[in-house]
Amino acid sequence: MGIGSKYIVELEEDEIKEIEYQNIVEAAYYVIVDKMERESAFKKAKELNELRKDPSNYVDNGEYIEYLDSSLKEPEIPQEKKKQIKTVAKELYEQFEYYK
Repeated sequence: MGIGSKYIVELEEDEIKEIEYQNIVEAAYYVIVDKMERESAFKKAKELNELRKDPSNYVDNGEYIEYLDSSLKEPEIPQEKKKQIKTVAKELYEQFEYYK
C-alpha cells in the first residue's frame, strides 16, 4: 500500500471514529433526556445517523444542512445536562465498544 493509500485509509478510519462518537453522544442524550434504555438509545442514534446520510433526506445549501424531516435534526443538549451526558457517553463508549 502506498503512502497516499495509507493516508486515505487513516482518514476514513478517523471519519468512522467521529461517526461512532456522535452516535455515542446522541445515545447518551436519549438516555438522560428521553429516559431511554441504553441499548435502545444506541440503536436509535445509529439508525438516525444512517438516515441523515441519505441525500434524499436533506438539502445542503452550502452553509448548512437542512433535514426535510424534523425528526432527523440532531438534538440540542441542554446546558444543565452536558456533564451528565458526557459521563453517560463515556460509559456507553465502553459498553458498545464491541460495535467497532
